[in-house]
Amino acid sequence: MVKLSSLTELITFITSLAVVQARYLGKRESNRDYYTLHLPQGELEAVQQIAQQLGVRLEGQVGELDTYYMVSSLKSPFQKRDEEDRVLTDFDKYKRLSASKWKRDEQVWTKVQSIEKQIPKRRVKREPIPPLTPKEIVIETREELNIKDPLFDKQWHLINQKNPGNDINVTGVWKQGIAGKGVTVVILDDGLDFNSTDLADNFYAEGSYDFNDHEPLPKPKLWDDTHGTRCAGQIAAVKNNACGVGIAYESKVAGIRILSGDLTDADEALALNYDYQHNHIFSCSWGPPDNGENMEAPKAILTDAIANGVRNGRDGKGSIYVFATGNGATLGDNCNFDAYTNSIYTITVGAIDHTNKHPAYSESCSAQLVVTYSSGSGEYIQTTDVGRQDCFDRHGGTSAAAPNAAAVPISTEDSDWKELPSGRIYNHKFGYGKLDAYALVEAAKGFKSVNQQTWLELPSPVKKRAIPDSTGLRTRKALKSIVKVTEGMIKAAGLLKLEHVTATVNIEHERRGDLVINLESPHLVKSELATRRILDKSKDGILNWKFMSVKHWEEDPIGDWVLSVYDVGNPKSTGHMLNWTLTLYGEQDPEFKGTPIHTTIGYHEDQEHEISMTSTAATSTPTDADDTPSRPTRIKPDSKPSTTEKEEDQIPNNAKDVNDYLTVVYAIFGSMAVIGLAVGFCLFKRKNWYVVPTTDRQQSRSDGYEFDVLQPSDTDR
Repeated sequence: MVKLSSLTELITFITSLAVVQARYLGKRESNRDYYTLHLPQGELEAVQQIAQQLGVRLEGQVGELDTYYMVSSLKSPFQKRDEEDRVLTDFDKYKRLSASKWKRDEQVWTKVQSIEKQIPKRRVKREPIPPLTPKEIVIETREELNIKDPLFDKQWHLINQKNPGNDINVTGVWKQGIAGKGVTVVILDDGLDFNSTDLADNFYAEGSYDFNDHEPLPKPKLWDDTHGTRCAGQIAAVKNNACGVGIAYESKVAGIRILSGDLTDADEALALNYDYQHNHIFSCSWGPPDNGENMEAPKAILTDAIANGVRNGRDGKGSIYVFATGNGATLGDNCNFDAYTNSIYTITVGAIDHTNKHPAYSESCSAQLVVTYSSGSGEYIQTTDVGRQDCFDRHGGTSAAAPNAAAVPISTEDSDWKELPSGRIYNHKFGYGKLDAYALVEAAKGFKSVNQQTWLELPSPVKKRAIPDSTGLRTRKALKSIVKVTEGMIKAAGLLKLEHVTATVNIEHERRGDLVINLESPHLVKSELATRRILDKSKDGILNWKFMSVKHWEEDPIGDWVLSVYDVGNPKSTGHMLNWTLTLYGEQDPEFKGTPIHTTIGYHEDQEHEISMTSTAATSTPTDADDTPSRPTRIKPDSKPSTTEKEEDQIPNNAKDVNDYLTVVYAIFGSMAVIGLAVGFCLFKRKNWYVVPTTDRQQSRSDGYEFDVLQPSDTDR
């Protein structure tokens, strides 16, 4: 029993006992401070004695917690905030005494573990945090990364304030400290102004050269030598007070001048391999004319140079060659008629505008891998221009877009989007979707290199067959040729995963542009290899031309592959199918032993079918005429039109030459991914190899100028 020495103690004890029979439920008096006492054994008698010695009121057990008790004390009206709390001070004193003396009346303090003053707090509702507005993102990015460039707010391809989300999503990559450091891009173009304030600090002189005038530095000299500098600004403009920032503002940029004068094939081959151990990515913004009638392939020395870069460049990891689809869509052109863009060694990119729509000028084809942002719908790219601190606000065309990697779908409203057996979706206008810098870098963090390449070549010795005419018919007739791929063929080639597919075609025809060619896989996935080109009146037919598709990536290749050829116009112009060869490229099985069998004469069948087919002409979002730029051209010494026959040895047909080509598709990791995006923005201006007759407005764009030649009152320089 507890001994009571006085009436006061008796009253206090009885009152405390009555209190603890109830639970403390949280009601507070504003003039009191509250404390919790924790007694692991929960002894009521000890709580009462401790409360008495501290001079506090015992409020009761804290709810259902029988080891916690609430006590309270009157607030002192004279106590200052920075003064020590009396109750907490006394508690510490009694705990110290109990540890040293162990008197009977102090042993009770060994039973209490702690005291906590109760400070009222406010909890926040778990509601979604409102996202930052685009303007707030720009301000935050400027402050966090110390970006002072005056044009940064207008660089919608970096942060799109008018159409949020329609940009390359690069700011999150920058905030990880990834801005291109350690990577060099070389721009094969019309020169590079290395004295520009935006570019001087990032210029890589050792990887630069002028192949037009054979001088060490690629100084712009002609009035229209501006495109290379503008591309360089998009890629590597430093953070300063000049214009805007580059996508990879810590990368190095080299310039190779090849588009401003005569150039031999040997010169071009040298340029494609120039300092290729230190020049990592080659931005090649040129090619055959985008006139809807040309069909020209690079000579063997050029394809061998690209293959050599892929095989031996970048310390054996492979040079990366980036090409744009081209700007000839308004003239019915298709990027599968360009042997630079439909090569398995290059990365081909199309354009979208700031609204995620397909610009009218951007070509489509089954060789297109992805798309990225460029001009269209009244918006252009802001970048650096030739001059010490000059800027340019009307950059665009397929020159301003780009290369490889993780992509996301654009708009599924377009009817050409098809879900593939691989689980991806594909569109001939958008490829596998738009490039996303953040997704690229995140994917690169866990990337594993693929195995070496193998391939299976299946010639189809078709007997010469007439192609049925379908002019004016709603139900079109197709000449079909079927090649059967068996499991035994795949195993003999050691093919693990399918990647590129090519169809090398030989057709005689009196009007080449009337031909439409599709390739259908065993899983009924259709690649549009050749679309009708109304302006192509050539009588040369299609001779040994290699069409390419990336649409069948990682599809099971076993089964029937069907080549369908249609003749869709001008019934007086007829043609014959001679033969074709199906080639499947992909990753070799690491478990494969022995020598791969690459060439097999397989089963084939020729048929004539009636097919109900809608028009395959490319559809696009209309844009103003000013949005349609012409491609840059390299000028050949011989101005005569070259032959349209594609050389048989365009792509070296041996394992040594192609085993490492996969590095082109997969090699953009970390900063390399950001650089790849940057390169793409410059690709869509491509100069023609000869001037195509045009209207007066189009005429001003020929000979290598990207946009209309403005009148003096309209020009900015």
